[in-house]
Amino acid sequence: MEKYHVPALERTIKILKLISESKEKYTVTEICKKLDLPKATVFAIMRTLEYHNMVQKDINSCFQIGPKMFQIGMTYVSDSNMIELAKPYMKRLMGESGFTVHLGILHENQIMYIAKEEPDSFIKFSTYPGLKTEIHLTGLGKAIAAYLSESELDQIVRFENLEKATPNTITDVTAFKESLNAVRQNGYAIEDEEGEIGVRCIAAPIINARHTTPTAISVTSHTSHLPKDQFSKIGELVRETAQDIAKSI
Repeated sequence: MEKYHVPALERTIKILKLISESKEKYTVTEICKKLDLPKATVFAIMRTLEYHNMVQKDINSCFQIGPKMFQIGMTYVSDSNMIELAKPYMKRLMGESGFTVHLGILHENQIMYIAKEEPDSFIKFSTYPGLKTEIHLTGLGKAIAAYLSESELDQIVRFENLEKATPNTITDVTAFKESLNAVRQNGYAIEDEEGEIGVRCIAAPIINARHTTPTAISVTSHTSHLPKDQFSKIGELVRETAQDIAKSI
């Protein structure tokens, strides 16, 4: 693979490695001496990192790793563990339902798929780990949204604007919030051709106090294979799977 060289980014990485791997704290001047970097460059980088809470400065103007970097690191560990723990349950749900199974998290105001299990079928969905989509267009998103705080949900709605993807998409904020009552009542969410015509999804939140990243599991199917009279049966199956995963965390 060809190596790409971004000097400013490499300097930032060197600084973060120095701070994170050392037991000592360093001032801007000390960082310059340690890494042989211009003071103006280091000062600008540290101001930017501090602004984003990736580093923080004490009363002696010495820097240490900030809460944002800790959060990023913990999210990686948590999500990696989550995938490993969830995989057997995802495969079981795929076998029991016959549908494609997804695991997703809330990431930067959107839903990001982090794992997928699909049966040996001629129907394939173009989803993949790393794909991001709006929270109101998926069962995963609805399942997660139902258990967010009012302020968190309002922030996300302002960010994405509940744009229409199909004639079934809920674009009214009040109506969307009201639809989440059914999710909390049933323990699972239904997305009925709201993100894509011909596709249905049923999802349930994975609720566990030890795992702080909002996470959900879902089944996805073509409408012809998931009729409405099966919503309750499949919904319970998805909900029970989510609960089993939560217990294993």
